[in-house]
Amino acid sequence: MSEEKNKVYQSIEELLETAQSSLGVPFKEYDVNNRLNGGNKGKIGQVIEEGLFHKGIDSRQEADFPELGVELKVTPMNRVGKEKNMVSAKERLVVTMINYMKDYAVSFEDSHVLDKLNKVLLMFYFNEPEKLNYDLCIDKIFLYEFKDIPEEDKQIIINDYNIIIDKIRSGHAEDISESDTYYLSACTKGATAATSFVDQPFSSVKAKRRAFSLKPKYMTALLRSQVFNDNAITKESLMKTSGIIGRDNIFDRMVEYLFSSYYGKSLSEIDEMIETPVNRKSLNYLRSYIARMMNASPETKSKDIDEYYDEFYKANIKIKTIRIKKDGTIKESMSFPAFKFKEIVEENWEDSELRNKFIDEKYLFCVFDEIDDSKYEYRFRGTFLWAMPESDLDGKVREAWERTVYLAKHGIEFTISENKNGLIVHNNLPAKKDNLIVHVRPHASKAIYVFNDGKIIGSGNIQTDGDELPDGTIVTKQCFFLNNDYVLGLVNKYLPLKD
Repeated sequence: MSEEKNKVYQSIEELLETAQSSLGVPFKEYDVNNRLNGGNKGKIGQVIEEGLFHKGIDSRQEADFPELGVELKVTPMNRVGKEKNMVSAKERLVVTMINYMKDYAVSFEDSHVLDKLNKVLLMFYFNEPEKLNYDLCIDKIFLYEFKDIPEEDKQIIINDYNIIIDKIRSGHAEDISESDTYYLSACTKGATAATSFVDQPFSSVKAKRRAFSLKPKYMTALLRSQVFNDNAITKESLMKTSGIIGRDNIFDRMVEYLFSSYYGKSLSEIDEMIETPVNRKSLNYLRSYIARMMNASPETKSKDIDEYYDEFYKANIKIKTIRIKKDGTIKESMSFPAFKFKEIVEENWEDSELRNKFIDEKYLFCVFDEIDDSKYEYRFRGTFLWAMPESDLDGKVREAWERTVYLAKHGIEFTISENKNGLIVHNNLPAKKDNLIVHVRPHASKAIYVFNDGKIIGSGNIQTDGDELPDGTIVTKQCFFLNNDYVLGLVNKYLPLKD
């Protein structure tokens, strides 16, 4: 390898100056080995490494700039929001591969993942599908240094590392899931990730190949607060407020801190414990109670409580209230955002929006038992944190998703019946009775169907309530719902009623 391909940088300043010189320069200017024509997912990073920094590409375990102890990561971001005036990380940031046979014996302080996280030169570019890779360019650079991140973040990342390592030590590396952890996760990596298995030290069962990675929401928080210097997203630290320290069960302890004094209390009793009364006739009154229990500021809207605390925001924890009826059932299934059929048929399961949603999100279930619904009176049973196991996600949920995609591509069967309210359209998309954990049903204010023979059913608006199938049929917007009996099973498992 020539000297040019082994350039040595004398200082961080020199490295950053070189990185700065790439801002706004199309990637084609750095594609010295014509990599942008290939299908390699990491090709843009390789183009920058070779063409900008004059480094050779190999499979070395050391840092990309060993002379400075700096790792290089070139990663995409998205423009989001109604006016596309905000940014988010497009994907998780893969740090380094997990070695099951060695890593179980290594503390975080001595780990390869810390070596990689000590100093990371992050180079961000916008994901713009309408452009060719040749015309994309670096938009932002940032030097991430683990020693400089908030102490609360360090504690959670170390806790996450220990959660992963503990599964390896217990002989259950095959059960590791990205949803186990909060900021640092163990993601599957590579085109054959779903079918690529390796040995683990304390079991004969092979486990999926995985890599340590920083989760998308954590990267989004970093982007907004540090890279784009958006001071508006400064949030209160629950760990700091509560005084919780240590490296074990941090989130469970924070949830206990917030809610334990309210367990078993009726809403009327809670009214006497909180400063600001709740209007129980408002639409989301139970979320308003949760906001009061969380000590959120009075002006905080109930829809914003998921992101009130810094740790909940970065860990992508969604708060869900569950009402248990007197007969022990849950009336409604849990809905998720509507999907577009023309988009879902272009996805593959591993990168699908539905799978990523369950992988990237955790849920704080807040359970209320009915005392008298006519008087909006419930008793607060308690809370528990939950994330969907990959065994369920890649099992029944995948089956429901694949059936939905197949029908969208090859034709959904519609039948029409009539009741006192008029015509009703039925379909053969996955239903709750199929017991696939999730099911598909309409998610719009009004129904609207426009069939290819010109027949129109429903009074909804095509633009706001409708969605187009690949064959041109307009149907009422659909979404996935988490089955209520599945959720009830979780409640009975993690928060059973005491005798």
